[in-house]
Amino acid sequence: MRVLLIALPMLLGGLGLAIGAGVYRWHVSSEAARLRADGVPVTAYVSDRAGGHGRGSGIDRIEVSYLYESRSYSTWIPCAGGTGCHRTPGPTMDVWVDPAAPDRFVAANGHTNGSMSFLMNWTIPPVGLAFAALGVVLLVLVVRTRDEQWR
Repeated sequence: MRVLLIALPMLLGGLGLAIGAGVYRWHVSSEAARLRADGVPVTAYVSDRAGGHGRGSGIDRIEVSYLYESRSYSTWIPCAGGTGCHRTPGPTMDVWVDPAAPDRFVAANGHTNGSMSFLMNWTIPPVGLAFAALGVVLLVLVVRTRDEQWR
């Protein structure tokens, strides 16, 4: 019974994590495409850079700040692709802002305000699938053990 209480959450949690990461990536990608087409172009200022200076230093990221309708917005986004920045970006960057929700944007480098989520990490789906697989193995062991007890 205890194994079952471990196996089911591992299976369901692992599947939830893997599927959730995929759905979130799809959402961020479609949001970026929508904002490139319908967003309002604004110039953002690159105000800071952090991470990416060695193993374990975190995601190579930049802080972008912009004004939209007299309000200031600021957030961190990944600097570049999976390999990080090969050079520090210039002092400004184009972003396309959602007029209905000005805190949502897509930057010229393709990243959105949601790109720093842990669900965007490429290791999350395989980790989720590994947990789900371990849950399945434990469930199979529980079923086989119960079958042997009934014989």
